[in-house]
Amino acid sequence: MSSNAPSLEKAFEAACSAREIPGVALLAYGKGESLNYSNAFGARSLQAPLDKEPLTLDSTMYIASCTKLMTSIAAMQCVERGLIALDEDVRPILNELQDIDIIKHGSGDDEIIAWKNTTPITLQQLLTHTTGFSYEFNDPLLQKWRQKQQAEADRLPSTTIRARFLHPLVFEPGSGWAYGPSVDWAGVLVERLTGLRLEEYMNRNIWEPLGITSMTYFLSTRPDMQSRAAHMCWRKPKDISSESPSPVVHAEMQPILKPDMDECFGGSGIFTYPSEYLKLLRGFLLASDATTSDDAPVPPAQLLRRSTIDAMFSPQLNKAGREALQACSEIPAFNLAMGGMPVAAQKDYGLGGLLVMDDLPSWRRKGTMTWGGAPNLNWWIDREAGLCGMYAGQMLPIGDEQSVKMNQLFEKEMYARQHG
Repeated sequence: MSSNAPSLEKAFEAACSAREIPGVALLAYGKGESLNYSNAFGARSLQAPLDKEPLTLDSTMYIASCTKLMTSIAAMQCVERGLIALDEDVRPILNELQDIDIIKHGSGDDEIIAWKNTTPITLQQLLTHTTGFSYEFNDPLLQKWRQKQQAEADRLPSTTIRARFLHPLVFEPGSGWAYGPSVDWAGVLVERLTGLRLEEYMNRNIWEPLGITSMTYFLSTRPDMQSRAAHMCWRKPKDISSESPSPVVHAEMQPILKPDMDECFGGSGIFTYPSEYLKLLRGFLLASDATTSDDAPVPPAQLLRRSTIDAMFSPQLNKAGREALQACSEIPAFNLAMGGMPVAAQKDYGLGGLLVMDDLPSWRRKGTMTWGGAPNLNWWIDREAGLCGMYAGQMLPIGDEQSVKMNQLFEKEMYARQHG
């Protein structure tokens, strides 16, 4: 690259060269062709001999919770088609949730109090993480509950949603906010409403209309994608005596090498290329400007009616939910996992992702929707600015401070270039 290259590209080249971050793909699109940016840096693996191969925009990545946006779109298509209502109790369809427990800490260190949930669980709650479900790896109460169940060696393999995510709620539905597997259950709901496996449904109703050909829940069925896979990396714990980021190494855990899940995990299961995911973000952004009447058929590439997209970008949380989300964002590790936005910035949750409820100077506008995936991926859709994009890495742990810093550098530069 020439000596007069923009500082953004220089910064990413230097960071990858020094292994401050591994390979990363950066993509952004501005409405009216105000911006079209795509670039990739670093290698697709830190393990020889693939460390000599560059990461590309078409390297296969495990996108983890970036899957949730597509499952949310699929669920909202079911709402548009009259298969279910947002405020409808889903338990008659998701019968596994009929007799689910709610748990809380008891008075003793090891005591857990449990009682049956009698409150309806709605699709709106599934899509906004207000059901009471929480991820076990994030929740000490659920971890304690799991230990009291059966020995780990006797547990069912966690390759199905029921085996992995059928566990108690940690609050009454609608009375809080906790990040968890609710959207996985929304994916099961879509399957039961449509009679299609979630991958088949998405292929027909989301991927094909947008020209997406390389997405799958089952990587073993796509040897072409396996051959292009980026490897997962891991940052070692930081040496407290050093101000520099600790080095990044090849991770022992490689999702691309693990056997397929038995089911489509609508909250975390997809493998794809960064270039393919941008098609989704671009399509969703452009559909926000759709002029088609709600009474007219929705063109396939539009995915959803304008009114539905407006609803997805509307704040959904009640007071208890907002307070719980804000409290979560004040925990440094969680704040980094959410993109490292100012803690004081107001946040809410829409029907597809986190909503920024304040303007962030030189960055995201009020109403921006954003979320990400555990291997330090992050996407955003800013309808006010007419801008969307994605930072796509393959590095753990989630919320890596250096990755968050580089993502913010990228996003702010995209806003500057859009208006430059």
